[in-house]
Parts: sequence; C-alpha cells; structure tokens
Amino acid sequence: MAENIQTEARTRKSVVRHFDGDIYTKYFAPVYDFLTTLTGWRKKMVQHALAEIKPSKMLDVGCGTGYVMDIARKAGFDVTGIDPSAGMLQKARELFGFNKELVETTSDKLPFPDNSFDFVLASGSLAYVPEISSTAKEMARIVKPNGLIRIIDHTSPKEKNLLTGFAFLFTHASGDLIHDYEHYFAPHCTLVAHKTLGRGGFMQQFDFKKRV
Repeated sequence: MAENIQTEARTRKSVVRHFDGDIYTKYFAPVYDFLTTLTGWRKKMVQHALAEIKPSKMLDVGCGTGYVMDIARKAGFDVTGIDPSAGMLQKARELFGFNKELVETTSDKLPFPDNSFDFVLASGSLAYVPEISSTAKEMARIVKPNGLIRIIDHTSPKEKNLLTGFAFLFTHASGDLIHDYEHYFAPHCTLVAHKTLGRGGFMQQFDFKKRV
C-alpha cells in the first residue's frame, strides 16, 4: 500500500512510515484511548464531529475504538464503522458492545452499495491513508446525493500562529500524510464549510456535500 503514495501529487509524506492497520493493532490499540484523551483529540471530537448534524444513517470511516460511534448512537444515529485494524475493532466491541455495526476493511474499498449513508465522518483517520484519491471516490460513492462528508484531520495550515512550527515538526515525524482534501474531493463533492480547529492551524474541519 505505501508505494501508492507516490502517485498522490497533493500529499506530503511524513519522515516515518504511515501507521496502517497492522501497526495500530500491534502497538496502539491498547493505549489509543489514553493517548487521544491526553493530547486533547478526544475533546475536539466531542465538540466538532457531530456538531449541527441531525441523527441519520452514519458511517464512521476509521472508527477506531468506537468512541465517536457510541456518542452518535446515544444521540440517535444509525451507526456503522469501518477500520482496517482488527485490534481497534476488538476494543470497540469490548468497550461499547458494538458487533454487527463494525466492518474490518480499508477506506478505499468500502463494502456498501451506492448512496447508502446520509452522513460520512472521518475524524483523525485519513492522515494514515495512502490511497486518498480512491478513498475520496469511495466515500462520495456511498453517501447519498446531497449527503454530507465531514473530515477532521491534519492538513497544511491556512491560519498560522506561534504553535505552527512545533505542529509542523510533530506532523512531519508522526506518520501523518498531509493531504490536500479540497483537491481530492473536488471531483465528487462541493466544499460547503471549512474551519481551523487548532494545533498550530494543522487541525482542520472540511464539510463536503455530494453533488447530485
């Protein structure tokens, strides 16, 4: 998979290998919830992942241990989650009782019919996806016309501050792939909202609406 990143012209690679599903299963699944709480990522997800979204049929792309899925389910969403890491999905089963809602697969090969979901969320997952062009195509394929795709992740900052230099070093050595999401989703969707959430301007939210 990693070699495919050479074809993604609007992506900046980290100096270390990106973290695929096997790495997450082996190293991060046991400590993922602790790390996301410690770094403040989890707090940001509570604030922004589902903000202004009405309960509907939802797909969480890179659902990890199921934390956001559980919040969505309690809010009335009909939730499904995919992740390439068997270890992360096992945590989602143990922590939140998910089972049939979970599918082990990669984001560029979503095993769902066209127009299956009202809302597709990818929060903190696409920065580890080399096949971002095919992932964008797949996410657009399975969301309904006029459905919403929300991405919350690290990308090149448009608003810089005193933390930008430190955040650049972090993203450059963290396994992150810094994608130009506007470029990759443009063939399939219209950008309807965009804002910076923090981390020296690197953490951003993109809302895309699928064109009819």
